[in-house]
Amino acid sequence: MTAETPVRAAVAAPRTQCAVVIVGVGRSGTSAITRGVQALGVELGDHLRPGGGKNPTGFFEDERLLAINKRLKRLLHIRGDSVRLIEPDEWRAPAVRALQQEAIETVRHGFAQYPLWGYKYARTLRLLPFWRAVFDALHLDVRYVVALRNPLSVARSRARLDPQRGTQEQSDLEWLVNVVPYFRDLRGHPFVVVDYDLVLAAPTPQLQRIAARLGLPATAHDEAAIRQYADQFLRPGMRHTVFTDGELVRDARVNQLTRDAYAWLRRLATDECDPGDRTLWQAWEDIERRLMAMAPVLRHVDRVRGDLRRAQWNPFGPFQAIVQAWRRFRRGG
Repeated sequence: MTAETPVRAAVAAPRTQCAVVIVGVGRSGTSAITRGVQALGVELGDHLRPGGGKNPTGFFEDERLLAINKRLKRLLHIRGDSVRLIEPDEWRAPAVRALQQEAIETVRHGFAQYPLWGYKYARTLRLLPFWRAVFDALHLDVRYVVALRNPLSVARSRARLDPQRGTQEQSDLEWLVNVVPYFRDLRGHPFVVVDYDLVLAAPTPQLQRIAARLGLPATAHDEAAIRQYADQFLRPGMRHTVFTDGELVRDARVNQLTRDAYAWLRRLATDECDPGDRTLWQAWEDIERRLMAMAPVLRHVDRVRGDLRRAQWNPFGPFQAIVQAWRRFRRGG
């Protein structure tokens, strides 16, 4: 029996269910866009996380699947501010496989009654190998919505919640590891990139674009729901900053790789290129290689942040850190 057996043992079923998965970097409007997808007739289930805190209008994510994602992150030893790349063998760990089987059962029991349903967790793209196996085991017809926002706005929004994570340098690294590694895996599915600023500026055309790109059925009820979403749900206060692509290019703090990857996603969001464009995927392979070259540095950043976090919780931590640094200096390392 191989490590993959538990997933492959799931009950086979015809691909009659369609799942719309909303992904994207945190602070990129994933919640607001998910509410828009709901207006297109996509069922989100009856166990939604209540609104509050950083998202007073609602998170629009299933609490059961959210709990699985939190457990998965603990198994992988990654926090919200983690920027290390996840190694391929980590997805095959027995504990991860066991959680995968639990996720299969959770989706089956929670969403089997819906022919068209949706699931949102902003970091799903970073955790895609886990969820891709779940979706494949359930024989789902999966389609993706990728929420996009200017990295300058992402950093400013994050800084309102956590000044350390909101520095442009840290935010850009989080942006990269949450988008780049597995984005190319979406190529085998219908997907659409949606710019949050464009949704707020013209919600109805953007929702129509999502429906058209994903091949979602349109009904008279959906038209009324779209009007309600555009006229009542979206509010100017849902966005505190707007930056142009030119400002992103001119800002010296922005990571060049983040800038390059965002530029391609922006072209997709504005229909300047098509998901089938070979030039896009060739450029994305280069972006992946450049990110992989950063892997040692990213691991180091996680280690340093972990050390600082532990020192903050330990009353003697700062003193011990000084002593350890002095000892390394005396040893010449």
